Amino acid sequence: MTSIPENLAKIAPILDKYLTPLLIWLSSLVYERLIPSNSDHLLIAVDKLVDFSTLEEACASYHKQNGNGRPVEHTVPNLLRAILLKYLYDLSLRELEAKIQYDIAAKWFVGYPVFANAPDHSTLSRFETYLIFNHPRLFFDTVLEGIDAAFPDERNRPQIGDTFAMHANAASESLIKRLRHSAQELLLAYHETVPQAYEKLLSSIDMDALFGNGDEKTECYLSTEQRWERLLHAVAGVLDCLVFIKAAKTTIAPSVEQWIARLEKILADELRLEWDENGRLSEISYLSENKRGTYRICSATDPDATIRNHGPKKVDFGYNISVAATINFIREIQADTGSRPDAAPIPELIASQMENHDVCPDKFIYDQAAGYGKTVNQVEKATDGKTRLVAKPMPSKRKKGRFSPDDFILSEDGFSLTCPNGRVSHRKYKSGSGDGHNFRYIAAQCQLCPLLMQCRGNDKQPTTKKDTFISDYRTEWNQLREYSKTEEFKLDMSLRPQIERIISGLVLHNGARRAHFRGSVKVDFQAKMNATAYNLKRWVSLLAGKLLAGKATKKRRRFSAPPPQQRGSSLSKHDLSLSKGEVGLQTA
Repeated sequence: MTSIPENLAKIAPILDKYLTPLLIWLSSLVYERLIPSNSDHLLIAVDKLVDFSTLEEACASYHKQNGNGRPVEHTVPNLLRAILLKYLYDLSLRELEAKIQYDIAAKWFVGYPVFANAPDHSTLSRFETYLIFNHPRLFFDTVLEGIDAAFPDERNRPQIGDTFAMHANAASESLIKRLRHSAQELLLAYHETVPQAYEKLLSSIDMDALFGNGDEKTECYLSTEQRWERLLHAVAGVLDCLVFIKAAKTTIAPSVEQWIARLEKILADELRLEWDENGRLSEISYLSENKRGTYRICSATDPDATIRNHGPKKVDFGYNISVAATINFIREIQADTGSRPDAAPIPELIASQMENHDVCPDKFIYDQAAGYGKTVNQVEKATDGKTRLVAKPMPSKRKKGRFSPDDFILSEDGFSLTCPNGRVSHRKYKSGSGDGHNFRYIAAQCQLCPLLMQCRGNDKQPTTKKDTFISDYRTEWNQLREYSKTEEFKLDMSLRPQIERIISGLVLHNGARRAHFRGSVKVDFQAKMNATAYNLKRWVSLLAGKLLAGKATKKRRRFSAPPPQQRGSSLSKHDLSLSKGEVGLQTA
């Protein structure tokens, strides 16, 4: 309690006895006056909608009583509401601490008296970490269950899907920086687990290769030759470090194994290493663009983040966030590394809904990125055929003036293929990708064929075989193509723009553009909390619309221009200036 001034020392015993109850009473009086008169405030509406008892029950084991038997200062109900407050207003932990301390509505929502102290940002951070690794879906699932109870029809609506980029909480690093940084993290992990062997490691490797020296230039100022020399030096240092740790007769901890795997992946994805007969490194060269590895690590600060490439001007370093939603609410959201293809998580999005909410949409509408027979097949397997994937079919690769695999007819039993000229091949081989078969036409079958130019690209008599790839998912692709010709497909695709509105809401107003964490587990938690905030705001908005139903509401116009004039009439300069003034005021 605040120390009592000297001029009130005479009544100190009375203040000691009654000041705290008086402050509590005054706090309740403030809340009683303010809360009912601000029923349209977001936090007051959310307090009525969310079943916090479910959340509190799930996290009841977080706190234990202190040794002296007194309860903890910041209870689980307080901390749960504080974390939800953070994502409703897209706050950092320090901003959250300040908002609870100085904002009366926030303090009431979290559950503190007006004159109480807010929890420290470190206290909030520890609880958020607990939620990430113990209850990552708790808020999202609880709010969605409340939405289903309030809007039962939402469970049965068709769903729309799409992805967006969440920028990593890290910067992309050059290959030299990446190797050095990863090696430094490896050394730190090795020091924590095997400190004695770490001392031997330091004496056996070139530390300048991994840490540089105080006199070396910044990499951007190096010439091409100097940069190459530094890369060779760094690679040699990394390899020496890996050889020593693997050869040491010590148990390798999981953290050390993880950084070893990351370093080996960086080397394998970016460089070609050649060795001589004695096992020594003899040559190093860059891999060409088409031979580089997939899901390449681009930063040791956040190794889970990768490049999301959606075109020349849409290259983002971070995570690919997949969203499944109705026209009103987000039903599922998932964070994947940036390089993962857009359509790959679709079966997981639907399966997660089936597991957590017993919801399986009749239709799942997506863009052309999902227009492959393989994706259709995966969705059918994940849902036992209950969900139809609606997407524009991805056209087969076709060179100008040439036939594509679609021009070849596959027999019903799948054992023969007929070319556009009616010649049949029974030679069937499994393709290297494993997603189909190659049907082979030998040179003799193509002799004197009038369609050689369209088929082979050369009208000369053939002397080599021709392989035609037929996907195992051709039937499913044909289903997509046939459905895309129907009027029902057009109605389904008219819902597609709604997902852009939802993603805009997530990115612009709910903090989903930039990751606040590092690592896919934490970023996935953030994405689900961003979606929770979006769903709550949408829930409040829809209920407010119901309450206003039947009442005269003010029409909103994006631009308030002067009304059009009738023919033959004209505006004076004075009228025009007044109209512009009115437009400016109304627009402002």
